[in-house]
Amino acid sequence: MLKRLIRQCLLMLGIYQASRLLFYAINYPYFTSLTLKRYVELAFYGLRFDVSTLFALNLPYIVLCLLPIAWLHQQKMYSTTCRVLFLCVNLLALLFELSDIAYFPYVRKRMTADVFDLIGNKADFIDLLPSYIRTFWFVPLLVFVFAYLFFKADRKVSKYQEVHPANSSSVKGFLQWILVVALSILCIRGGWQLKPIINANARLVASNEESPLVVNTVFSLLHSVGQNELKPLQYFSEKELMAYHNPVRQYPHHLPFRKMNVVMILLESFGKGFTGIGGRTSYTPFLDSLMGKGFVFTQAFANAHRSVDGIPACVAGIPACMNEPFMSSAYAGNAIESLPSSLKKMGYSSSFYHGGTNGTMGFDIFTQSAGFDQYVGRTEYAHDEDYDGTWGIWDEPFLQFVAKSLGKEKKPFFSAVFTLSSHEPFHLPKAYEHQEMAKLKGIYRGIAYSDHALQAFFETASKTDWYQNTLFVITADHNFLAYHDPLQYYNAGLGLYAIPVLFYAPGDTQLKGEYRQYFQQIDIMPSVLDYLHFPYPFFAYGQSAFDQRANRFVYTQMDGHSQLLWNHYVVTADDTLVNGLFDFTNDSLLQHHIHNDSIESKLVLVWKAFTQRVNNTFVDNKQTLNHFLMK
Repeated sequence: MLKRLIRQCLLMLGIYQASRLLFYAINYPYFTSLTLKRYVELAFYGLRFDVSTLFALNLPYIVLCLLPIAWLHQQKMYSTTCRVLFLCVNLLALLFELSDIAYFPYVRKRMTADVFDLIGNKADFIDLLPSYIRTFWFVPLLVFVFAYLFFKADRKVSKYQEVHPANSSSVKGFLQWILVVALSILCIRGGWQLKPIINANARLVASNEESPLVVNTVFSLLHSVGQNELKPLQYFSEKELMAYHNPVRQYPHHLPFRKMNVVMILLESFGKGFTGIGGRTSYTPFLDSLMGKGFVFTQAFANAHRSVDGIPACVAGIPACMNEPFMSSAYAGNAIESLPSSLKKMGYSSSFYHGGTNGTMGFDIFTQSAGFDQYVGRTEYAHDEDYDGTWGIWDEPFLQFVAKSLGKEKKPFFSAVFTLSSHEPFHLPKAYEHQEMAKLKGIYRGIAYSDHALQAFFETASKTDWYQNTLFVITADHNFLAYHDPLQYYNAGLGLYAIPVLFYAPGDTQLKGEYRQYFQQIDIMPSVLDYLHFPYPFFAYGQSAFDQRANRFVYTQMDGHSQLLWNHYVVTADDTLVNGLFDFTNDSLLQHHIHNDSIESKLVLVWKAFTQRVNNTFVDNKQTLNHFLMK
């Protein structure tokens, strides 16, 4: 039986590769820059995903096929059941694989679980099916041909079953069964790495455009089932929607492009309440001093409450709009625009620094999707004597490493740096255990240490040749949700999302002062590009702080509950149901509902427009300018 099983696995792997080749051949116009050599490389990388899919689908069959109970395998009904199970499961997989060849041009990604919503809507599905079959008549034909060849090949393979199978009721048979099941689980995970592979892992070996040739359709479906997917919304026609939210940004400038380095420092859990602009006790003396020298956003908010959402919001302007983080969601395979991908057009190199264990929260994968040239983590730091024992490298030595490493990068560069020492459990390095900051409790201790590490970073950076020609963007990934504010503001409502945002350019004395209008993380990308006089149009959900025409608003989402702040009022909603209106100026805790039909109708229009724009561009894979403009 083991030899038969091995032959069946090899047969299926051959079918997946044949399906991949057909996928490429029929959709060739979408991969015109791909060379034959590159295709072979992508197909080779795809084997990892094919093996994972194969064993995930067939684990029940493998368990039954090698079950070490001899008398069972002597029963014809048992053998027939095993073979029918193998054929049915893999024929169904083949159906999706081949159907996706025609579906791909409409979404520009491998099929995900949202396709079941279309199938589940029986009226629409039945209406569309005849047209689909007429237009893509070759798909049913391919399914028939592949199914026939698969059936014939499997029947031939099945003839080579051993007369005395190894799965007898013996210790050897039992150990073989345990070993094969264990290896199957390892194959499903895709290897020994920290986390099982997901759709986004394809970005580690392929570009956004190439990744559909690495993953297969069944893998994409399996890894998107059960994820919190978005529903397309139709509050407005596209023409009406453009009047409320146009994501095509272009900022005309008569001045030339500023070829400045950009360093974005993302501080773990640095809520506004811990800083000098928060109206509470400040634990960030150095950051406060920088705010006095730069351009500080006093009414800034995170778009989410998790690091896995905050990083994409700051780097790529992607708002959190579902429970599942974007980087592990069904839409992780979408093409996206970001600061590194946009600035690459101007000759920038790019890097992402994070002292955490490589693979933590999938940042290494996301950075590939976002267009970063390199990811530098704990592995690349390579000095584990600075490991904090929990999350990664202490902030102070790691930020020193970053300051020195940036000098080696090709200029101009865009670099994002994500700290970690202000995350629980808030330990300190031994050298600081008897200093003043050690007397602080919890998050305050972590904030104070990270602020000290930030000061040391700037002291080192200020002595480099790249420092004066650099724009520093300093902000937080999110607020600290467990912070207990005696005045309650930072414990609820929009206060949960209040963070500092600072633009600081040592060589630009004009970039100074306070920005008191509303600002959110997704506004960072367009603001940076606007400040640099970026000459090209780009896709962005947010707006530039330097654009006087912009209609300012803030959007947050947590567990299906969203808030939209506009014109000093807040509208709240659960999923698609608007359920509250508040006067933010006089009721920042959002405790008292107000009734004002005129204001509410305006806010609801803004909320509906933004949620429709976000949901539909996620679902339709239109998060880049080229994809958005594609008809």
